[in-house]
Amino acid sequence: MSESAGAAASRGVLGRGSIYTLGTAAPILANIAVIPVVTRLLGVDAYGVVAIALAVIQIAAMTGSLGMPSVITRQGILAGSGVAGARALLVRGSLMTVGLAIVAALTAPWWDSAAQLPLSALLLALAASALFVVVENSQSLLRVLDRPGAFVSLSLTATLGGPLLGLALLSGGRSPERYLSGLVAGYAAAAALGLVLCLWGGRPRRDRGDTRAALRMGLPIIPHLVALFLATSALIFMASHLYDVATAGRLQIALLMGSSPAVITSALNNSWAPIVYRAPDHERSGVLAHTARDIAILAALISGGVALLSPWLLRFAAGETFTPLELVPAVAIVTFGCVLSVAYLANVHLIFAAGRSLWLSVVTPLSLVFGLACALLIGRQDPILLTVGFPATYAALAVGTALLRRYVHAVSWSETALLAPTGLGLVLCVLGGSLPTSGDAALARVAVAALAGLGTLRLARRVLQ
Repeated sequence: MSESAGAAASRGVLGRGSIYTLGTAAPILANIAVIPVVTRLLGVDAYGVVAIALAVIQIAAMTGSLGMPSVITRQGILAGSGVAGARALLVRGSLMTVGLAIVAALTAPWWDSAAQLPLSALLLALAASALFVVVENSQSLLRVLDRPGAFVSLSLTATLGGPLLGLALLSGGRSPERYLSGLVAGYAAAAALGLVLCLWGGRPRRDRGDTRAALRMGLPIIPHLVALFLATSALIFMASHLYDVATAGRLQIALLMGSSPAVITSALNNSWAPIVYRAPDHERSGVLAHTARDIAILAALISGGVALLSPWLLRFAAGETFTPLELVPAVAIVTFGCVLSVAYLANVHLIFAAGRSLWLSVVTPLSLVFGLACALLIGRQDPILLTVGFPATYAALAVGTALLRRYVHAVSWSETALLAPTGLGLVLCVLGGSLPTSGDAALARVAVAALAGLGTLRLARRVLQ
């Protein structure tokens, strides 16, 4: 591969592709800013219903999607039916998801107690999950069509429009159902917009066997996605079991703060995956190594910055009753897991490009089990050390997907390209967990974080030039 091809790929991911990244990450981060308002309007008990409903939406969306959001992008770029086939998958996949949601809603009276939700809130959550999958399917096709403006519009409508509409509805009555109704309406508007953007001006067309092939690739992704979701959620449950609910609540804040760089890394996938798929076979290895190195450097700098500035970020996010400074080492541990996630993502791109996703349904849950075992073993004496489970899970995923890539005979690449960025991330995260957290000595954190910021700007300049 020529160096210019790798540089062009990085420029595509971190340059033009940053539109996709910002379009995904910015509404999510803005949505987080809405949460404190919602908690104050609803109170503890009512917000508890909303919190459980949000978890139901996430899990139902993962399982009900049948893995189609991950398959549609590959279909449009690598499969014989191309964009027309991806449009057909968008329509068929969305209809299957809506059908599953209707079945779940009709049978909800027999199992709603398991969700610990009122039936009305559960039905709203199921509706929201189905509509959100339609949005995700549409976003997958927009990546193929390379329409970043439409992608951003759709992301804003879904991720931010729903919560804002929910807040507006709370002005007429403070109930969980009113807020959830706002979410459903926002997702419905986004789903309709997504279908119009994707289907206008083009007709769906599928080759024989496209849907079966998509399901063979998509269904194994479900346990993969659920295991990734549990990489943080299971640690909160473990803290509640080993210690108490208050400890679990404090740990949730550290996990939320520490995993925030992963929002950026995951958002980069919206431009990274299509670029890897589009690379010619003889250049795909070099393109992946070049882009993975630059993304890993960015992840290391952002993760290190969050770890270093965590004393102030934690004070902003939680009051003194949460003793936020004690959570600083936990945030640093979790941020390093975000650095390790780049190696896992890089290998997954090649596994998907090879069309061999089945064993991800085994590798990812086993990696989760390994991470939780490490957390249980190390965190029995100190709840802060339970967060070790997050980087342990992603370390296992990095190794597991590397072995899986070799097993399915996917394209090989130079994984040593990630050694230096991973080392940089380790140093910054260790400094973030060990430097003083108060007094004048804590200003050393600001100085190192400023250097990381300059490094980010230098990386951006190099890539764009």
